[in-house]
Amino acid sequence: MRTKRQNGFTLTEVMVATLILGLFIVGCYKMIVGALWMNQSARDHYVAINMADSRLERARNLQYASYGQLMETQLVMAADGTPSVSGPYRRSTSVNTNYGVNLTEFVVQVDIRNHKTGVFDGVKEQLATVLPSKQ
Repeated sequence: MRTKRQNGFTLTEVMVATLILGLFIVGCYKMIVGALWMNQSARDHYVAINMADSRLERARNLQYASYGQLMETQLVMAADGTPSVSGPYRRSTSVNTNYGVNLTEFVVQVDIRNHKTGVFDGVKEQLATVLPSKQ
């Protein structure tokens, strides 16, 4: 007598398919998390460059006698540029009036707070410009 053939998958086939699907899902998850981290990092650097650039633009619009007012050391700021104790950015501006004959150098450095540790650990953006000292 012939036995009836059963249709379907064996337990081993189901387990292998589940393992492959699981590996695919974990890979997709890691890719998405990495893309989100890269997006946040790019945004942080973009905001930091804009903060430094706006500070240099302000220096360009000041009279020579007011250059010294722009000096600041490690001012912690929010993303919108307002001072904030817990802000993700820290800006320092140095003014070198002895850069050259009738030249003043402005250097703006913006540090970015590490999102995991909460400290400013060396990730920074820096912009510099030279303006005439006598106007």
